[in-house]
Amino acid sequence: MKIKKLHSWFELPELGFWTWTMWGFRHHDPRNDDEKDIGAIKFAIDNWITHFDTAELYGTWAAEEILGKAISGYDREKLQIATKIKGSNCSYNAIKIACKKSLERLDIEYLDLYYIHWRDKQFDLKDCMRAMDELVDEWLIKNIWVSNFSTASLKEAQKYAKNKIVANQVHYNLIYRECCVSQWWEEPLLEYCQNNDVMLVAWRPVELWKLANFGWSTVTTISENIDKTHAQIAINFLISQKNVVTIFKSDEPKHIEENLWAVWWELQEDEMEALNNDTDKVVYKSDWVPLE
Repeated sequence: MKIKKLHSWFELPELGFWTWTMWGFRHHDPRNDDEKDIGAIKFAIDNWITHFDTAELYGTWAAEEILGKAISGYDREKLQIATKIKGSNCSYNAIKIACKKSLERLDIEYLDLYYIHWRDKQFDLKDCMRAMDELVDEWLIKNIWVSNFSTASLKEAQKYAKNKIVANQVHYNLIYRECCVSQWWEEPLLEYCQNNDVMLVAWRPVELWKLANFGWSTVTTISENIDKTHAQIAINFLISQKNVVTIFKSDEPKHIEENLWAVWWELQEDEMEALNNDTDKVVYKSDWVPLE
């Protein structure tokens, strides 16, 4: 898998595996085919995917538990495991407790990446960062991340954190481009991350598979010219950009394989320009988790 590296030497694969909704939305769905999802994760590992993303919110902890089962037996040192604490659970004490519970559910000794899932302003961000720094000191996490943070919130978190905040995970794809526009007086989040050695991790790169069948003429033209699928173009649009990687969710091996073929090539400058300039279908504020 192709890797992107920051000046701080932190690195991430361009393509990672996302576990959102695999075992239910906010609660574990008893009708869900857990074995199929475990098989999809194993298939991903066997095909060179090493970054896996989950959260305590996903399936009310079920996602962490089943991801733990799926990675059991593989070389832990070759995997990058990320999970997230709910924004509504971000008091100093709750962060310390939640991290240990996530480790138990995943059945691992440390997290490569630990996120604040979204900013809840009822909690003091300074206390949040103090708890995260202490988790690094205790060797329970390797790196601090944030998710769905605006430029202003990211800057504030950086001011309080002793350790580098290496990434911000946000809703970004060809349709949703909130991170590309200025927030009040702040520069666009994408631009800030690129200029300040922070990785931007884009979630929903194919927008629930909409971008695979969206009828977008610019995408269709490029697809026909370079013999790539719409999904591959949507993914490559992201990973062709400086400091941008992405995570996708699929329980189908054929879709995992298709997404893997979005790596190891880059859209040409004129193709990127055409995609960036075609804004007819673009939305500039996430209707799922807006930046805060």
